[in-house]
Amino acid sequence: MSIEEQIRSLIKELNIAEDPLSILCYGDSNTWGLEALTFRRFGAQDRWTGVTQREMGEGFKIIEEGLSGRTTAWDDPLCSWLPPNDDPSVCNGRKSLMPILHSAKPVSVVVVALGANDMKSRFHLSPPEIAEGVAILASKIQQAQAGIDGHNPEILIVCPPPCTNESFFPDFKGALTKSYELPTCYQNVALKHSCHFLDAGSIEGVVCDSRDGIHLTKEAHHRLGVAIADKLKKIIFQALSMKTSK
Repeated sequence: MSIEEQIRSLIKELNIAEDPLSILCYGDSNTWGLEALTFRRFGAQDRWTGVTQREMGEGFKIIEEGLSGRTTAWDDPLCSWLPPNDDPSVCNGRKSLMPILHSAKPVSVVVVALGANDMKSRFHLSPPEIAEGVAILASKIQQAQAGIDGHNPEILIVCPPPCTNESFFPDFKGALTKSYELPTCYQNVALKHSCHFLDAGSIEGVVCDSRDGIHLTKEAHHRLGVAIADKLKKIIFQALSMKTSK
């Protein structure tokens, strides 16, 4: 029996969902699907969220919540790409998380894919400080009771792949070094907060487009989507199995 069939069997046994299980993907421009240089959005079938939806199949609903420029927990007064740009908190992932999460609930898993924008030099953040922003989000999710039957959803923290060009966007000077230090910091946060972890940069082919250094290539979206789907299936199977053993 495949893991998908086992999950469906467990869902039926537990009688927990008439609707598809929802998975909230909370991220930045790479979750939104921004294409390097053109600044257009990849089609739904090419964004990693769309690939994940296809790989998960029936019984699951991927909720895309990607915003260009979103940070983990910091206001940004210079987000001119989001007109009218009159509220610096628009890009603050901490401030927008709860309305989005409670609108989407119940969710079985929250995928947190943030941190790339925190590397901007104007924030003056170290890799451990960026990871602490992720920790703040994880803590808020774990207090929200936004999972099935009022329980807390599982959390998958996805560390962004390394920066490949810190010259295209002037504000990303120094991001290359920071980006290579992030995985260890993120993994520590995941362990401390009992979250699941995926290092996007460790997946073959998941790379940022060298033309701008921070946005995923189309091929990277496909590979990341498959990897996240595989991880999600294991997370959900494990969570449901634990419910049946109680």
